[in-house]
Amino acid sequence: MNAQQKALATLAVLLATTAFAADDVGKLKQLEAADWTVPGLDLKLKRIPAGKFVMGSPADEMCRRDDESPHEVTLGKPFYVGVCEVTQREFYKLMMPPDYNYDAWQYKRGPLADGAAFHFRYPTGKGLIFRESAVGGKLTDLNPMECVTWARAMEFCAKLTDIEKQAGRLPAGYVYRLPTEAEWEYACRAGTKGPYHIEADYTKIDSIRTFAWVAGPDSVFGTRSVGTRKPNAWGLYDMHGNVYEWCLDWYGPYPQGSVADPTGSATGKERVVRGGCFAAIEKKESTSDHEALAQCIHPFMRSASRYRVNPELSYLGIVGFRVVLAPEITR
Repeated sequence: MNAQQKALATLAVLLATTAFAADDVGKLKQLEAADWTVPGLDLKLKRIPAGKFVMGSPADEMCRRDDESPHEVTLGKPFYVGVCEVTQREFYKLMMPPDYNYDAWQYKRGPLADGAAFHFRYPTGKGLIFRESAVGGKLTDLNPMECVTWARAMEFCAKLTDIEKQAGRLPAGYVYRLPTEAEWEYACRAGTKGPYHIEADYTKIDSIRTFAWVAGPDSVFGTRSVGTRKPNAWGLYDMHGNVYEWCLDWYGPYPQGSVADPTGSATGKERVVRGGCFAAIEKKESTSDHEALAQCIHPFMRSASRYRVNPELSYLGIVGFRVVLAPEITR
C-alpha cells in the first residue's frame, strides 16, 4: 500500500467513525434533512426539492445564445447540492497524500502532475497564473479547486460515495456525483426566471459582484474564497462566477418538448460546464474600468448559459466543480 492509499484508508476510517447524531443520519437517509455536512470533510450540502421549471432562456434575454431553447423540465426526486464549489482544502484532504509538500510547490514544477490548483497560493498582490513561483504567498485552500479534469472530479465523487456507503449514511439509490445540467440550472435558479438568480443592476460590475465573484481591472485576476458573496434563495453560493463547474452531461442540443430527469446527450466530445468564472469582463472602449455594460459581462455566467470543455483538459484555472448527492445515473 503506497502513501496515498494509506492516507485514503485513514481518511475513510475518520469519515466512517466520526460521531454524528443518529436522527440526523436517519433524516438524510429519508431525504428529509434540510442540511447535511459530510462528517470529517466538512463539505456542506442543502436539500433541493423535487419540482418543475423552464430550462433555457427566452428569446429576448440579454447575451442569449442559440443553444438555450426553453423547455419544461421535471425533476422527480429531491437531491442535495454542495453549498459551495469544492474547495482546494476538501479536494486535497480526500485526494492528495498527507506528505504532499505544499510549502515547496511551484507552478513551474507543474500543478498538472500532482493535481494542484493554479491558485493554491498568491504571491503578494498578484495572481499566480502568469508567475513562476507559488512560494511565499498565503494559502488559498478555501478557494475553489480548479485545474481538474472531468474524470478527476468524478473520482472525487466516487471516493466520497464509497466512504459514505461504508459508513451507512447514503439514501437508497443515491450517490455523490456531478450534477446533471438540468439539476445545476434548477438549483442555480432557485425559483427565479431572470438572467441571474438575484435581481440586481446588471449594467454595473459592483452590483453583480454582490452575488458573483468577477475579477476586473480594479482587482486581482483570480479565484476567491468560496461563500463570500450573496447566496441564492436556496442558500447556494458562487453559482455565478468564481469558476465554471463541471456537469455530468455531454454537450448537445436540448430535447424537444417537456422532459423528466434529463441526463443530456448519450455521447459527445465535450462536457458541459456552467456558471461562468472570475474572468468574465470583456473590456469595451465604450465602458469605464469600473462599470461594465450588460453586453460586456461574459455571456456564459447567466443561469441559462451553457459552455463546453474537453473533459481531459487538466490545466484550466477557470474550471472547478460542485457535488450533488442524487439518484445514481447509469448509462
